Amino acid sequence: MDPRTKTALPGYLSRTPQLKRLSDGLALFIGQIGQKQYREEADGSLTLLGATYTKLVLLGEHAEEAFADFAEGDDVVAIGSFKMRSYEHRGQKVEERQFQATKLVFDTTRERYRVERRPRPRAEAARETPRAAGAVEFRAAQPGGALTLGR
Repeated sequence: MDPRTKTALPGYLSRTPQLKRLSDGLALFIGQIGQKQYREEADGSLTLLGATYTKLVLLGEHAEEAFADFAEGDDVVAIGSFKMRSYEHRGQKVEERQFQATKLVFDTTRERYRVERRPRPRAEAARETPRAAGAVEFRAAQPGGALTLGR
C-alpha cells in the first residue's frame, strides 16, 4: 500500500487571516502565503527578487484552530493541495488558483522564536469556555555558519 502524500507549501502569512462562515455554517479560514524568491549570485550572496503570493483556505474545525493560532507575519507550512476555483465577480468570470490546506503548522526550521498570543474575541465565545493562550517555543537546528534567510 502506498503512503498518503500531500503538498507542503512553506512561507509566511502575508495578510491578516480572516474567519468566515459559509451558508451551511462551516468555518472558512482565508489567508495568503508569501514566499520570497532569491537568486544566488556568482560570489555566493543572495539577491531578493521579490515575493510570490498564494491564496490559502482551510475549512471546518481546522479553520477555527488556525485562526486562533496564527497571525500575519508568522512563518508557516501549509499541508494540502492546489485547487482551481471559478466564480463570477462583477459580471466577469474569474478563475483563481488557491491552496486548500488540511493542516497549518508553524515552520520550525526557522530560527528559535517564541509565540505569545492573547486570546482573540470570538463570535462563538458565548457557547465556548475561554482558554488562556500560552507561550509556545520552537527551536530549529542551526548548523555552524548556516545562512539564514530571514524576512
